Amino acid sequence: MATFLKNINMISGSASKFLEQELPPQVRGWQSRYILCVCGTPGITQDGIAKDLFVNKSNVSRQVASLEEAGIFRREDDGQDSRVFHVYPTEKGMELYEVIRAANARWREIITEGLSPEEKDELFRLTSVLYENAVKYMDGGGTK
Repeated sequence: MATFLKNINMISGSASKFLEQELPPQVRGWQSRYILCVCGTPGITQDGIAKDLFVNKSNVSRQVASLEEAGIFRREDDGQDSRVFHVYPTEKGMELYEVIRAANARWREIITEGLSPEEKDELFRLTSVLYENAVKYMDGGGTK
């Protein structure tokens, strides 16, 4: 199992480095996760971002504020609960979203080179199962 986790971590780390090279200099690779999340779900709450990305709420607050300052996001009060903010992409955020999606597609092509279409489909299916299992585990508070 150590080799499996090592492989997953190496792929993830390599993807981050690839994104760093592909993204405009004002955007860091780790920010792409936030941009994908918010642009994919405009109006998501900060709590929703924390849940979707498996990060703590204080990190989300800092990162959203940073991306808001950079003109990538805008926040709006909930209207009913002053503690809740909804996060929306700006036009700049949507432009970056498309850049990130294109870079992710290129990365998928790079790492799946040599696989048949059927193998790619099976890989996607299997990694989706792994993801769903991770979500179930995290939603259960990290306990079985």
